[in-house]
Amino acid sequence: MIYEGFTPHAKQRAIANEIITGKEKFHVVSIGRQWGKSLLGMNLALYWGINEGPCKILWVSPVFSQANKVHKELVEAIEATGIIAKNNYADNSLRLKNGTEILFRSAERYDNIRGLTCDYGILDEAAFIKDDAWSTAIRPVFAVRGQKILFISTPKGKNFFYDLFQLGKSTDHPRYKCYTGSSYDTPYIDPQEIADAKKTLPPNIFRQEYEAQFIDNGGEVFGRVKENSLPNWPQPSGKIYCGIDLGRADDFTVATFIDQAGSVVDIYRNNHVEWSQMTREILDKIRKWSATVLVEVNSIGDVIYEQLKKEWQDTHPFVTSAKSKPEIIEGLILDLNQDGIKIPNETLFPALSHELGIFSYEYNPRSRQVRYGAPAPHHDDCVMSLAIANYNRKQNSTLGEYVFMGRNK
Repeated sequence: MIYEGFTPHAKQRAIANEIITGKEKFHVVSIGRQWGKSLLGMNLALYWGINEGPCKILWVSPVFSQANKVHKELVEAIEATGIIAKNNYADNSLRLKNGTEILFRSAERYDNIRGLTCDYGILDEAAFIKDDAWSTAIRPVFAVRGQKILFISTPKGKNFFYDLFQLGKSTDHPRYKCYTGSSYDTPYIDPQEIADAKKTLPPNIFRQEYEAQFIDNGGEVFGRVKENSLPNWPQPSGKIYCGIDLGRADDFTVATFIDQAGSVVDIYRNNHVEWSQMTREILDKIRKWSATVLVEVNSIGDVIYEQLKKEWQDTHPFVTSAKSKPEIIEGLILDLNQDGIKIPNETLFPALSHELGIFSYEYNPRSRQVRYGAPAPHHDDCVMSLAIANYNRKQNSTLGEYVFMGRNK
C-alpha cells in the first residue's frame, strides 16, 4: 500500500530528504516563523511510522495544549486513509495498523516521559523545552533503540537547542547534523509581512524570529542614530508637535518638539524642581512653537495634563501601556531606519544620544512580545518623549489646524 504525504516546499523537501537518508541520529533544525515546522515533523513521524514500522515514536511539545493540537491534526489528516488501528485521546496515543505507536507528550511535567523506550522522536519547538527535560527525561528514552531524533524550532537565545545545533555544525560529532531555514523560504507567509517586521523590529529579534539565528537576550534597539544626528538646531518646517514624558522620583520630565518633516527643533529636560515651575517653563516653549501637544497621562500625568490643557487647548492625552509603548517605539525605530527623523547630535544634546545608545529590549519568546526600556539605573525619558512627539506628528497632523469663530461684538 502506498500512502501519499504532504507536498513540501523546496526547503522542507531538501531537509526532509537529508534527514530520511542521512545516517546521523540527532537532526537539529533551526527555522523562522511560519516555515511549517510542525507540518514537517508530523509528516516525518508518519514516514517513519509507515516505512519503519512497527516502531514507537515519541512526539514532545513544550506544553500539553500544543501536543494535543498536533495529535488531533494528525488524526484528522489520516483518518480517511484507514491506516489508524486505534486512537486514544485519553492517554495521548495513536496506533497504526502496522503496529506503530505514536505517543504525544508535553515537557511541562516530564516525569510522564521517564521510563519510555522509543525508536524515533520529534521535539517540536525544542528551544522552548527546558534543558533538564531533555537531559534527564527525554534523552534516555532513545538510549537503547533510538534511531533518529528531530529537534525543530525557532531559536530562543542560547540553550540546549543551541548547543545541539553547534554539535551539528562540527565535523567532530558525526552523529549530529544541523539545518537552517528562514521565513524567506516559505510560501506560508506574505513577503510584505517579513519586510514590515524587518523595518519595525529590533535587528536581533528579526534575525532570531525570521532568519533563525541564535542571539543573546537584549541588545541595541535603534539604528542609524549617528547618520540622523545634526550638529545644530534646524529651522522648523511646517507645524510643530510636542511629546511630553513626565518624570517620577529621580526621573526627568522631558518635552520634545519636532516639526512636520521629522526634525527635532527643541527639547526641554528638567527634574528636582516644583511641578508648577516645570509646567510654566514647558508652556513657554509650547507657546513659542505654537505646538500640538501630546502628554503622557499615567500617574501624576493626569494632574499636569489638566493644568496644561487649561492654559493651552491644543493639548491631548497619551496613555502609556503594554500595547502603546511598543507601538510608538517601533514607529521611532522605523523612522530612524528610513532616515525620517533628524535629532540633535551628542554634542548638542548629550542626554538623548546617551539614552538612544543604551535603550534596550527584553524579548519573551513564548509570548513573542518585546518589552522596551533603559537598563537600571539609566533613564529613558528623552527616548519616550521623542517617541511620543513622533507619534503625535504622525497621528495628529490635523489637530490644531482650526479657527475659533467668536461672536461679533
